[in-house]
Amino acid sequence: MWINPEHVVSVVPKVHRDGTHHILRVEILGTPAFDTWLGEFDSGADADTRWGEFLHDLGD
Repeated sequence: MWINPEHVVSVVPKVHRDGTHHILRVEILGTPAFDTWLGEFDSGADADTRWGEFLHDLGD
């Protein structure tokens, strides 16, 4: 997925549990707005790590 950071208005993490895993999605508001799946993790800490990686990648 390629995102032009100049078109991003905001990014919002969305984490929910399916009983076993933490599911991480991100809502990206910009042109256009969309949600995307970032992964399924065994812990909240792992989901937080992936969120940090996503923000880092977005800034590159």
